[in-house]
Amino acid sequence: MSQNAPRTFAVVATVEDPLSAERLVEMLTASGFDAFERARGGATADAFGSLSQSYWEVLVQADAYEKAAAAAKAELEAIAADADDNAKAAEEEALSGENPVDP
Repeated sequence: MSQNAPRTFAVVATVEDPLSAERLVEMLTASGFDAFERARGGATADAFGSLSQSYWEVLVQADAYEKAAAAAKAELEAIAADADDNAKAAEEEALSGENPVDP
């Protein structure tokens, strides 16, 4: 491959929040993949139109897509597990009364 040849990128994952996108990019780059994120949606040209749902795409170099997709899938599962654990911990804390909220 020539050093001046253009590189092609492919979307390896789509997520709903920027922190998950950032976490995926960090994991992919730490694993040796050329990766980046880009925000999509969330804007409209019509001031009176409804706002579309924002989402983030995580892209990797196309020739590494298969390996990166497997790594991204595993990281997305870890993100989902962390979210479940965090929600459970927050619920337990709320029920325990350890962190009361003053009226």
